[in-house]
Amino acid sequence: VDAVAAATDNWGADIVFEASGSPKAFANLFDIVRPGGAVVLVGLPVETVELNVPAAISKEVRIETVFRYANIFDRALQLIASGKVDLKPLITGTYDFSESIKAFERA
Repeated sequence: VDAVAAATDNWGADIVFEASGSPKAFANLFDIVRPGGAVVLVGLPVETVELNVPAAISKEVRIETVFRYANIFDRALQLIASGKVDLKPLITGTYDFSESIKAFERA
């Protein structure tokens, strides 16, 4: 939350992708999205999660969901391989396999 606030002058991100499915991640979704922004739910929780609906409504946040995007996997790989999509800015850290638990906890 603090990193997003610092990077956006406390305004919030235009689009927030929640890809972990972790209930903890859902708790702060509307704290890091800007008014009028969008939250895209990609990660599939294994249990019911709570969403702060009043926060979403008061910020006029658009909520979108994504499920089973395997049909575009090949196209996504082509875009990455061609350099048209640069994923490097999305990588905030790397871990050795021996640190996989630590990496998962961070995610």
